[in-house]
Amino acid sequence: MKKIYTLLSICFTTVFSFGQVGAVAPDFTQTDLNGTSHTLYDYLNAGKVVIVDMSATWCGPCWGFHQAHYLEDLYTEFGPDGTNEVVIIFYEDDVNTTLADLEGTTGGTMGDWITGVTYPIINATAALPGEYGTGYPTVSVICPTDKKIKSNLTAFGNLADMKANVQGIINDCSSLGTEEEIISEFSIYPNPVTSVSTINIQAVTTELATLNVYNLAGQLVLSTQSNLVSGTNSIKLDMSLLETGSYILSIDRDNTESIVQKVNKI
Repeated sequence: MKKIYTLLSICFTTVFSFGQVGAVAPDFTQTDLNGTSHTLYDYLNAGKVVIVDMSATWCGPCWGFHQAHYLEDLYTEFGPDGTNEVVIIFYEDDVNTTLADLEGTTGGTMGDWITGVTYPIINATAALPGEYGTGYPTVSVICPTDKKIKSNLTAFGNLADMKANVQGIINDCSSLGTEEEIISEFSIYPNPVTSVSTINIQAVTTELATLNVYNLAGQLVLSTQSNLVSGTNSIKLDMSLLETGSYILSIDRDNTESIVQKVNKI
């Protein structure tokens, strides 16, 4: 059954989509319009960040996002002809959609979704699970290291912010597997925090650490730096000016994120 996309559901979709950030993305295998099979976990296991655009051809907001060419621009920069760090997949989630709908030749579609698109287009035989969101469009950015959804690109209003978010996730996910080489012990207290938390880091070497706090939309809301020395380091993190909610704390070493922790502000 098609999902009804009214103005009211557009507002709710944003909230629900944010709720999927942090969820493990379920695997899927589907064949694109060119007959090529795509398995999500194959790309993740190969170290690629994967962007899945869950859309429907009859969805007006999806068409607006598509017409802005955000994903085509991201594919140019991060895809195989760019840094080759990202796989982008357009996932037509409504199983009733036909090829003619994608081509824009029926009355039930917003237009031609195929022309000019160089990344894979999947006319799916099965709808994606709820972890990917509850409405259209939801554009999930998935980390290869933990297979979790790190952000929803529809939360950003321009290409520059989307690029910054994707680049941050690339940096984050490329270094998660090497964090033990840098930091052997980490703790934060209190968590939840009302104002100031103390972060204890047992560092192996002398390092410059940058503490970045992101909201669940992937936007940087707080940043501070500290020089770590070999041994135990205690750093105060003042979150008193942040709104109540959940945040992601990342500790970066030499611009490479080394550890990630969820922090709740009350």
